[in-house]
Amino acid sequence: MNIERVVGLVFSIGILLVLLFVVLTPQIDYQQEFKVSNPITNDTSLEKENLIEAEVEEKEIFKESPIINSDVASIEKSDFDLFVLRVHVLSSEDNANKMVTKINQGGFPAFTEIFGTKKNLHAVYVGPFLERDDIESNIELIQKVSESTKGEISSWKL
Repeated sequence: MNIERVVGLVFSIGILLVLLFVVLTPQIDYQQEFKVSNPITNDTSLEKENLIEAEVEEKEIFKESPIINSDVASIEKSDFDLFVLRVHVLSSEDNANKMVTKINQGGFPAFTEIFGTKKNLHAVYVGPFLERDDIESNIELIQKVSESTKGEISSWKL
């Protein structure tokens, strides 16, 4: 019985060694390449040359990039004027917020602002729209959603 145990132990160790050295060794495809510089001379001149060439190429790329176009530089804040339609002026902030919710559910953006010299009124605006024509082409639908037959189109600044 002792011999059987020794043979089993040797067989198990043999299988374990085969598993470790054959199956679990890293594949060549997955190993990384390492460059070792000469430790005596510490020769890294090739790396420095490659780095200098990369910096020169970078500078050449930036030289070719266009300078800011004068049209882009001349953009004014007034170029971003938008348009809104004031559909209601209400004395109750709650009613104004309910109207905004109703207009939003109708598919249009809307918001409120304090209105008047006494700051006690709340104006309901539909928009903003990019162009005045956007409001004019949808005026009937906006009036139906907002339950208003009147409205005033005005510009709205960012």
